[in-house]
Amino acid sequence: MRLFLSALSGILLALPFCLGKLWLFAWFGFVPLFFVLRDKNRFQSFLLSYLCGIVFWSITIYWLIHVTLLGQILLILYLSFYFGIFGLFVSRPSSLVLRFTFLFIPSLWVLLEYLRAHLLSGFGWALLGYSQYLNLPIIQIADIFGAYGVSFLVMMGNVAVYRLVVTRAQGHKSTRKAIKCGIAVLICIFIVLGYGYFRLYE
Repeated sequence: MRLFLSALSGILLALPFCLGKLWLFAWFGFVPLFFVLRDKNRFQSFLLSYLCGIVFWSITIYWLIHVTLLGQILLILYLSFYFGIFGLFVSRPSSLVLRFTFLFIPSLWVLLEYLRAHLLSGFGWALLGYSQYLNLPIIQIADIFGAYGVSFLVMMGNVAVYRLVVTRAQGHKSTRKAIKCGIAVLICIFIVLGYGYFRLYE
């Protein structure tokens, strides 16, 4: 089941890059991975996240096999490393990090995307924000924050969905915290949508 959920996240996250109309999947694509990382040690979290990355990149850059099979394999193994690092830091967060999860996790993901786009000559393809290229109102904030801002917002959505689902069975207090997180994310999304529609129809 752990391997299935990890691979499922990779598939869900890759779908918008295969067909732009499926942009909605990116907003909850990380949720299965978040579930599988619960109560795992850091080594397990790294491996499970790394597997998610392998599935994601195998689908996203499948076409590279027609150019170079060895190059494709090596590139997939390298790019998946960033997913592994993500899982390594997300697993077993401190109480302070847990309190600000909806800010910490998106910030961590954006940082890793930035590093991936610049280290070792850089590979800036398939940023999470690019999955929204057909979601025109959302991507208007790119003129201020760039694609990384869109990535941040989408990851915030993933965190909010996960916390709302997982805390329903953890008592009233936990549920209230998750609802507050969800409301904060919704407010951000509505502000972004308001700006997006203003830019589209000004």
